[in-house]
Amino acid sequence: MTAPDATVAPAAAGEDFTLAWEAFSRATRRARGRAAGPLAGTRLSLAQYQLLEGLRAAPEMPVSELAVAAGVAPPTATRMLDGLVRDGLAERRPAGHDRRVVLISLTPAGRTAVRAAARRVEAARARVRDSLSPAEQAQAAALLRRLAAVVEEQL
Repeated sequence: MTAPDATVAPAAAGEDFTLAWEAFSRATRRARGRAAGPLAGTRLSLAQYQLLEGLRAAPEMPVSELAVAAGVAPPTATRMLDGLVRDGLAERRPAGHDRRVVLISLTPAGRTAVRAAARRVEAARARVRDSLSPAEQAQAAALLRRLAAVVEEQL
């Protein structure tokens, strides 16, 4: 990753950013499409893993929190959880403090599947990271953090 050329006109820089953003977005969508089926060696799709990933660090969470963390609507999370519960990977129970809240936890099989999926996702991320030089990795990390903050604020 090189520093932007300070002599590039603002309009050209804006167009360059737009083209780069679109190329990155397309690459990300294609990568997700390739990972749409079960992650190799696991019982979870990428979308299912992203929904359950928050349960790696918490024993249980409300459906609404899992949905927000995964970037899906609560009804979508509920439909996904129907299959995960049916397949014995997750369990539902009403929250003691509010019957309207449904808590989700992983079964032992679900915890095993999430760990296996996490290893696959982390390995894929490492392959991308390792294709960059150490300096590029540092630049990319800083820029990705900044972009995440801007996107959260602006979009």
